[in-house]
Amino acid sequence: MRATLADGASRRFFAAHAQSSIGSGLAHVALPLLAYEVTGSAWAVTAVLVPDLLPAILFGPLLGALVDKVGWRACAIAADVLRCVAFTILAFTDSLVAMVFAAALAGTGVALFTPAALAGLGRLAGEERRPAALGLFGALDDLGLTAGPALAALLLAFVPAAGLLAANAVTFAISGLLLTGLPREAVPADGGPSLWRSVREGVRDLRGRRDVRVLLLSSAAAVMCVGVTNVGEVVLARDVLDVGGSGLGALVAAAGAGTVLGSLAARFGAPWQWRRAYVVGLLCMAGDLFVCAMAPSLWLLFPVFVVGGFGNGIALVHDRLLLAHAVPPALHGRLFGLHKTLVSAAFALSFLAAGGMIAVSGVQVMFFCAGAGLLSVIALVAPRLRSTWPAPAPLAVAA
Repeated sequence: MRATLADGASRRFFAAHAQSSIGSGLAHVALPLLAYEVTGSAWAVTAVLVPDLLPAILFGPLLGALVDKVGWRACAIAADVLRCVAFTILAFTDSLVAMVFAAALAGTGVALFTPAALAGLGRLAGEERRPAALGLFGALDDLGLTAGPALAALLLAFVPAAGLLAANAVTFAISGLLLTGLPREAVPADGGPSLWRSVREGVRDLRGRRDVRVLLLSSAAAVMCVGVTNVGEVVLARDVLDVGGSGLGALVAAAGAGTVLGSLAARFGAPWQWRRAYVVGLLCMAGDLFVCAMAPSLWLLFPVFVVGGFGNGIALVHDRLLLAHAVPPALHGRLFGLHKTLVSAAFALSFLAAGGMIAVSGVQVMFFCAGAGLLSVIALVAPRLRSTWPAPAPLAVAA
């Protein structure tokens, strides 16, 4: 971590991301709460949450191509401006239509910022520091979604939900200002190919790479299995364990702490070690799903959620490392834009599947099926990953 923060540009980037991640954690609680307070309808909560995923699903590759075309720094600043405007609107409106529009604007900012930041980290940190940089980036994301809701729980006793959304707008304004101090990057003087041509060429190139195909498909399939936890943990805590909202909050905090630890554990130096760490992370999440299917007790589930969160963090970091290693930097924007599209679509499908399975067979059967599905994904992709990134022969290791 000291090496990752050794230069001023990296410190500026991570300072911007750290404080905006806390703001995002506040909004994670405040936005659905505000929608429900204003309308009194659960459908309003859905109406403001779904737009957060739709821009990435619909426009991920296009936004990734924009990153490669105009540069990651400019796109990251534009993403912060979009989110600042969106949360300013949310803080001062009581119209559901305006809330949905602003939520879509914020989702567009997220869909643009993710590929921009992941592409920029490789340039800021370099090859040697990339594992630690990606680990710190993921840890700050996870810390924001853990500490932010906890802070929101305290502040909501004194501040309305709209006030927390206004505070989040300020964090994005600060982030954008900090990012303007980063060095400019070189872009083609002639502007390069058109945006749509860049998308087509990038997707065609990525589709032709076997290693990229395997990673993208395995990531999406794993998210479809693990994403049910976001719905299932609520039912598990309230109806099976009977621990209410406080027990649910404790389980979510345990998973968040594990995810931060997993993100910070990226210290492996070679692609074949990243591949092993990725598979280990998937196995940890599968174990978490199977134990949730048994749901023995709240106290046993605490360490299990930590282990599952650790697997989530370490798998995500090493998935990104393998993807960044597989293609040249000129394709990173389109690569991570496409990755964001597939993962967002997988989450949306997972949420729908979870609701149907819980209604038909119950939450514990749903967890068991999800665990079995994730084990099947691991069994299918592990041999392909091993052949793509094989471990060195014993003589090579000795040498």
